[in-house]
Amino acid sequence: MLAPRNDVDELAAVFAREGRVLVRDILAPDFAHAVLSTAQAWTEWNLVTRIGGEHRAFDARAMMELPSGRWTEFLQLVHAEARGGFQYLYERYPIEDRARAGQLSDPVLVDALALVQGEAFLALLRQITADPTIGQADLQLSRYRAGHFLSLHDDSDQGSLRRAAFVFNLSPAWSPDYGGLLQFVAGDGQVARAITPAFNTLSLFRVPTLHSVSSVAPYVDRARLALTGWARLSADSWANERVA
Repeated sequence: MLAPRNDVDELAAVFAREGRVLVRDILAPDFAHAVLSTAQAWTEWNLVTRIGGEHRAFDARAMMELPSGRWTEFLQLVHAEARGGFQYLYERYPIEDRARAGQLSDPVLVDALALVQGEAFLALLRQITADPTIGQADLQLSRYRAGHFLSLHDDSDQGSLRRAAFVFNLSPAWSPDYGGLLQFVAGDGQVARAITPAFNTLSLFRVPTLHSVSSVAPYVDRARLALTGWARLSADSWANERVA
């Protein structure tokens, strides 16, 4: 499912220098198109955000059917939270969570999860990041539509299990005018680099790294689709760090 490549040393050099790298043509073309088709047809989305400082997940189809007044009230809560700190609004399908619950049956998503948790992909991540402790990965399907965003954060977690974050970009013909750019932010608050989603590319970056996804413009009539996840410590590495 991964495309063959001969540029790993070059990718590793970029990652060592910048802490991030864009990998082009990451998936075999047939599989990349299969994942895109599945994502475009997918209907089991949760709309996720923060309200009152807590993560909330809503049935996306039900939210689309809210009366306009109720939807406006909901957005007011979302935007008030954003003015006060970390916030997000986008749609997701938690692939790994569903698999753990025995509820993942779509064959393409089953294959996608097997890919990111398989040794070929994990070995590629270890090579590019020069991090031998990477041994696990999780996965979700994400969809950003008009008005969706993810504000500035660094992906760190209390357990320090996350070593790197990755984004399989699926959206074809995405313009930078649409927003939804993956933005890497320097310590002085300036955007150091912004990546426009491009079909069959992988954005890979070290954790922690300050980043955001810029708001998708209100006129955009298509979705920014991606498979996203974190590369994590292997169980053995985690146990060794705990002992140390």
